[in-house]
Amino acid sequence: MTAPRRRPHYAFAVLAACLLLKLGLGGAVLCLTGNFVAPVTAALHCPVSRFTLLVSVEAAAMAALYTPAAKLLRRGPIGRIMGAAALAEVAGIALMATYRSPWLFSLSGAVIGAGMAFTGFVAVPLLVDLWFARAAGFALGLILAAEGISAVFFNWLTARLIVGLGWRAAYLVMALICLVVSVPGLFLIVKSPAAAGCAPYGAGESPAARPAAPVRGFTRAAALRSPVFWTAWAACMMYSVGYSVQQYLASFATMELGRSIEQGALAAALVSIGCVVSSALLGLLNDRLGARAGLLLGAVCALAGYGMLIGSIGGADLLLPGALLVGLGGSMYTVQAPLLTRAALGGRDYAAIWSLMMTGNSLIGAFSFSPVGLFYDLGGSYRGAFWMAICLAVGALLLGSFAVARGSEPNGS
Repeated sequence: MTAPRRRPHYAFAVLAACLLLKLGLGGAVLCLTGNFVAPVTAALHCPVSRFTLLVSVEAAAMAALYTPAAKLLRRGPIGRIMGAAALAEVAGIALMATYRSPWLFSLSGAVIGAGMAFTGFVAVPLLVDLWFARAAGFALGLILAAEGISAVFFNWLTARLIVGLGWRAAYLVMALICLVVSVPGLFLIVKSPAAAGCAPYGAGESPAARPAAPVRGFTRAAALRSPVFWTAWAACMMYSVGYSVQQYLASFATMELGRSIEQGALAAALVSIGCVVSSALLGLLNDRLGARAGLLLGAVCALAGYGMLIGSIGGADLLLPGALLVGLGGSMYTVQAPLLTRAALGGRDYAAIWSLMMTGNSLIGAFSFSPVGLFYDLGGSYRGAFWMAICLAVGALLLGSFAVARGSEPNGS
C-alpha cells in the first residue's frame, strides 16, 4: 500500500498569488512616472515636480489608511479586501490616460495609494508574517524580486508604447495587464491560515502543532517607550526618502544627460534588475546572517552606485554600471525595512508596530518624492539628490545596526 501523496502547503498558493500581484500591479505602480515624465510634462506644459506630485499624494493616501488596513487585513476576508483594493489601483492607472490637466494625476495618485495600503508595503509583509513561520525573509525577498522583474518589463514596454502609440495608450495597456495578471489570484487564492484550516509554513500541519511558547518581542505600547523603536523607525524613514531618488533615474538620463527615452528606460531597467537580485539576496542575508548584513549591503551599494552616477554627469560611461549598483541596494525600503523592524522589535505585536511605522514612512515619502524633482527644476541637476541618497544609506546603516544590537534579536523584550 502506497503512502498518500503529500499536498504542497497552502502557504505556497498564497505565495503564488503574491507573486502575481507583484508581477502585475507591483511593477506597474513603480513605473507610473519614470518614462512618462518627459512626454507628459511636454504635452501638458508643466514642470516635473507638478506631475510627480502624484507619487507624493499616493504616499500620503497610503499613510492615511495603513492602520485601518492592518486591522481589516487581520480580521476580515483578506483575499476579497486585497482584490477590491487591486481593482481600485487598476482604475486609477486607466484614468491617467484621460487627463488633460497635470493636477488630475494627483487624483489617480490618491486612488492608487488607497489601494496600495491594502496590497503593498504593509499587506505583503503581514501576509508573509501570517503564513511563514520559517523562511520568511526568503519569501518576502522572492515576492519583491518579482516586483523588480515586473518593473523591468514595464519599463521596457512603456518606453516602446510611448514611442509607438503615445503615453495615453501606454497607461491603458498597463491597466489591462494588471487587471488580468494581479486581480484574479487575490480574490480566488489568498486566505488567512484560519480560513484555510492549516498552520503557517514551518509551524506544523495543523493549528494544534504550533508552538505554545509566546512570540518574543515588544508590544506596541512598550515599543513606543523604547529608543529601539524610534531608532529603527528613523532608519526606515531614511530608506523611504532614499527610495524616492532611484525612481528618477530615467528622467536623469533623458533630461540631464540628454539621452533618448529608450536609453533612460535601460538605465531604469538596470535599477530594477539590481532590485530583483537584491530582493532575493536581502532575504537570504537576513535569514542566515541577520539584519546587519542587509544594512551593510545597502550602504555599500549606495556609495558605489550613486558615486558612479555623479561621475556620469561629466561622462555618461558610468551611467549604466551606476544604475545597476543603485539597484543592488534598491530594495532597502521594500525588503530590509520590514525585516529590520522584526529583527529589532520582534514578532509579538509586529502587525501593529509595522503599520504604525509605515504610516510615518509613507508620510515622509509624500513630502520627499516631489522635492527630489525640485533638485532638477531649481538647479538643473540631480547631483544633490544623489549625495543625499548616499548620506541616507550610511545613516540607516548606523541607526539600524544600533536598533538591532539593542533590540529583540539577541535577548527579546
